[in-house]
Amino acid sequence: MKIFNNNTLKSMNLPFVFLVNFLLLGSVSCEKFELPESGSIQDLTPPSANFSAVGTDDYLTYNFSNTSKSATDYVWTFPGGSSSTANEPSFTFPSIGTYSVSLEASDKNLLSNTYSAQINIVEPPIPPAINPEVLNGDFADGSYDFWKIASFTGGTRNPYNGSSDGESLNYDGSDNGGKTAGAKWTNSTKAIPLTSSSRFAYQAHTISPGRDYFIEYSYAVKTGGLDTDRVVVAILPGHYSEGQDALAATPIVEVPSTAILDKGNFTLVKARFTAPESGLVSIWMYGVSTKDAYIDNVKLYSAD
Repeated sequence: MKIFNNNTLKSMNLPFVFLVNFLLLGSVSCEKFELPESGSIQDLTPPSANFSAVGTDDYLTYNFSNTSKSATDYVWTFPGGSSSTANEPSFTFPSIGTYSVSLEASDKNLLSNTYSAQINIVEPPIPPAINPEVLNGDFADGSYDFWKIASFTGGTRNPYNGSSDGESLNYDGSDNGGKTAGAKWTNSTKAIPLTSSSRFAYQAHTISPGRDYFIEYSYAVKTGGLDTDRVVVAILPGHYSEGQDALAATPIVEVPSTAILDKGNFTLVKARFTAPESGLVSIWMYGVSTKDAYIDNVKLYSAD
């Protein structure tokens, strides 16, 4: 093989030498490589976007809790083109419906991650109704008018006997320090057998259909009578103007007393029931006792 030295090259045609050099250089790749900065390390914890949404008293407004990891900057995208760079923003949706909310979380290495969620906006149900609230549920009003039914063939409209031997608790549950007013049934005013002196207390209410409620009361039954002595508080479906119709109705729930502990020893009882589709109910209460029996602090309230 012939070897060229410098002298030989000098004797050659220069344009040919330039052409060879050009061809040799042209065979080298011109691809550009990005080299890491001196001292840089790989990002082993890239951003992970995530969030949760919590409703407020205004059912259209939600507070967003940012649970992203390894991120420093955030871009929220809300319905209607609204956006926010806050860490944990609030947003008011325009109306009920299902909306998409996105969060892009990024770090200072320009890495990012996006999380999206569907937010279902629903109008809250109307609070359970009780119209009216129980009137004279503590029997402090001695007129009895709130507990009278309009008419009662074969019975009496008088709902109960007034008594100062009610329980020592006020209607709000506080201690009265002594007995309060109450409703009383005696042997002559007991409901069974039905006579012209039989007394039934009645009060009509309108509540939310399909919702659950409690009927609650306290009772005491004097000892010395029969084992069957008792008082009963029932919830009837519908409203009534005639006592005989109320008497013939099948109760939604019936809450009898369960113990005979003597006068002054009151026991609290309650029962849960579901309002009928009409929302119309009535409280119906009476005594079936050969001895004095008492009811106090009758309450009707939502189970929600």
